[in-house]
Amino acid sequence: MKLVVLILPFLFLLPTCSDSASRQDIDLSDAVTENPADGVGHYVYAMNMPREVSPGEDLDVQMEWRTVGSVDPNARYTMDVRLIGPARKDFSIPAGANTVGELHLANWLSYDFAVPEDFPAGDYVFAVRLRDSARDFREVPLGYRDELLVGDGFYRLGEFRVIASQ
Repeated sequence: MKLVVLILPFLFLLPTCSDSASRQDIDLSDAVTENPADGVGHYVYAMNMPREVSPGEDLDVQMEWRTVGSVDPNARYTMDVRLIGPARKDFSIPAGANTVGELHLANWLSYDFAVPEDFPAGDYVFAVRLRDSARDFREVPLGYRDELLVGDGFYRLGEFRVIASQ
């Protein structure tokens, strides 16, 4: 009986251990600037996402958004995500569905992005930008160094691979 009691907790941990190998923790703290363009730093400080995903599956991503500086308390931001690789796909998360940009906020937000069924296999970049929902959806500067820019105001935050379905 004692052996069963000792082994049972380890059985529950097995999926966690194998799942952690298929995911990646990304630390972006070294990629932020000391002096953001508008004096406000909006950025993803850390992320967790899969290393691989198959077409038709969800790319589930957790992001720790932080906002520092003198922030307009009424500001609301739309977050755009772009998957860039052999194909491209854009997603938009409206201001009402996220808390990005709120005053002195540091929180983990979780998102599921449906990878299209016909997405080709290959290496992809996960990129993000913010747009001000109250100001004609103008781009909002993020607090990253310029070498992460990939065009259209998007910043490269991570990479993953789309693998062919078996």
